[in-house]
Amino acid sequence: MKILPKILDFLGTPRGLRVVSVLAAIIVWYAIRAATSNSSIITDIPLVVQPPPDWSVVDCSTRTVDVAFLGTRDDLRYLNRELIKATVDARSHADNQPFTVMLGAANINAPGSARIDFIRPSVITLRLDREITKQVPVKVETQNLLPDGYEIEKTTVTPATVELSGPAQLLDEIEAISTAPVDLDGRIRSINKRRVPLVPAHNLEGVLMDPAAVTLDMAIIERSVSVQYPDLPVLPMQAPGRALRVELDPDAATLTVKGRPELMKSLAAEDLRLFVDLTGVADGKPGRLPVRAVLPNGVTLVRTEPATVAVSVKE
Repeated sequence: MKILPKILDFLGTPRGLRVVSVLAAIIVWYAIRAATSNSSIITDIPLVVQPPPDWSVVDCSTRTVDVAFLGTRDDLRYLNRELIKATVDARSHADNQPFTVMLGAANINAPGSARIDFIRPSVITLRLDREITKQVPVKVETQNLLPDGYEIEKTTVTPATVELSGPAQLLDEIEAISTAPVDLDGRIRSINKRRVPLVPAHNLEGVLMDPAAVTLDMAIIERSVSVQYPDLPVLPMQAPGRALRVELDPDAATLTVKGRPELMKSLAAEDLRLFVDLTGVADGKPGRLPVRAVLPNGVTLVRTEPATVAVSVKE
């Protein structure tokens, strides 16, 4: 019982008061720490990297970070992913070599007074590259085949080139941009398609493409072969009831026709006729008339040589 009075006497001295103050401070510190040590982890916060002007981020070891916060319940209550910003200022780094950045509290902007306990990952690796602009041609991709007997005569893409804007190292590898495949299965008519999307073969993340679609005009024709028939006689065609003496110079011509291969194989000179139309020609008046042809179905005139003949007519 003598100890208690001694302790009370000691606490009343200046030295005792200092001991009481230290103990009180420790108790208060633990009380505050307990009150402000509630924890909360916010995951998948988007990481924004700010490169120098005319540069872009081509590689980053992570696109999001997780941040653990400590604080009172009020500090943590209103924390959410939308209000927290994770940024890295890389404006002082102007080369395309990989480099690392250690993340800390300076990289996190969050509302309230919550403290940052840790960031995961704490270190990231970045690579930057210059931004350039490049014009590349558009290549039309097709799939399947046209039906037998048909072929593509001409293909026109509008515009014929597109503009790419993005990292220099990535764009240096690109020589052309392809369209989405155009299906030719069963096609016998020409194609006119607006807004055919462009589908790059490379991964163009971070690259702007202008335009993103093109207009395609593809002329599809029936496949044909041309055959030449020389020295076919040119016959005069007269109006009914007239019997004219006609002189033609020359009186023969070379005829070139075209058609489907299987039809042209069976075509003979006897199936073709050349003539000049005399129904509107006055008697005895010389002139030149076009050489015309009578052709079987499926056979098309290419040309006659000569295209006209000199004609003189007498009763």
